[in-house]
Amino acid sequence: MRPILELDRVHARDAAGAEGRTRGSLTGASIALGPGVHAFLGTPEDGTLALVELVTGARSPLRGRTLVAGHDPARSAGVRARIGALLAEPRLPDASTVRAAVRLAMRARGETGDRFDAVLDPLGLSSLQARDPRSLSFAESRAVELAIALSTPAPVLLVLHEPLADLALPRLELLPMRLREAAHSGACVLVTTSSPTDARSLADHVVVLHKGLIAREARGGAGLVLTEGITLHAFVRGVRDGQEGPGARDLAAALAKRPEIRAVSWSEQPVTTGAPSEPSRVDIRGDHAEACALAVIESALSTGVEIEALTEDPPSLGEIHAATETLWKMRARPVPAAVVPPSPSPSPSPSPSPSPPAPRPDLPRDATLPPEPASTVDPAPAPLPDPGPPQGPDP
Repeated sequence: MRPILELDRVHARDAAGAEGRTRGSLTGASIALGPGVHAFLGTPEDGTLALVELVTGARSPLRGRTLVAGHDPARSAGVRARIGALLAEPRLPDASTVRAAVRLAMRARGETGDRFDAVLDPLGLSSLQARDPRSLSFAESRAVELAIALSTPAPVLLVLHEPLADLALPRLELLPMRLREAAHSGACVLVTTSSPTDARSLADHVVVLHKGLIAREARGGAGLVLTEGITLHAFVRGVRDGQEGPGARDLAAALAKRPEIRAVSWSEQPVTTGAPSEPSRVDIRGDHAEACALAVIESALSTGVEIEALTEDPPSLGEIHAATETLWKMRARPVPAAVVPPSPSPSPSPSPSPSPPAPRPDLPRDATLPPEPASTVDPAPAPLPDPGPPQGPDP
């Protein structure tokens, strides 16, 4: 099956800076993506906004080629009508009400129906229907644009920039479910974000953008940093039914006996008689998040400790970029050639076959190196399924 989104050695710049100046760029980007939720992790300076403008057809690449369903999105109105986009800046159609703006967006992508409520209601935005779009806050405008993007008929591509930031969505927990539903229906969902937490919570496939390059890829968010292990935080209360009961110290003592836990520490808040105390915290270090979480649950049950929340420390974007540069340096470092001892026999003998490169003791066993760029892309565009004759103006 041919990928939905293809970048072939693409060089591109955005126009997101002041007065249309460049803020970030892409350099020689090559990747092929099929159905699923894919998160591109980086800042606008790393090229996230350039990527969004490129794949939505807002800008053409300086060099290279971009294909969506086998067609150039900058030149195919039919493809753009099936791309839903949440951009960095809201661009709602000019209308007197949000309801009318949604209708205009539906007409622009060729829809003949009038079910604007089917766009806004599923995300809990029905209260905005009669509002003047100019009266909406930045976060409310983005929420309406997200609703329009998610309602794209038969989408081939959904492109969402920072979908969990600056978004006035009453039920934000619905978003991951909606994205996965779109992916299961065959759409390619592309999320750009500078938050490792958001990338890992929304996507199973994370692509690291660094200094305009597609630097690394990770499945399930694993392997983004070189340090081994994870950190969990268990928040517990030291009061049960108005009386002091088992707390963080008891949970930490039980966890210290578990083989899955490498280190544990706690900080216990003072207990106020007759009133619940502030949550105490137990910090757990281990190799695998699932095994550590199970150990916390079992230890809490055995000690009678009540856990209010269990969270994981995600790596920061700075840590991920530092790990990326470390891997680049490891790859660029020359490997000493293997020494072949001279043959003891004076008679001529066949030349020995080249020895394999010496193992790299400084490279972690599970380190992920930047992928090699794709060498070729099939030039023949795949036919785009026809959703029906478009009506209304070209989007």
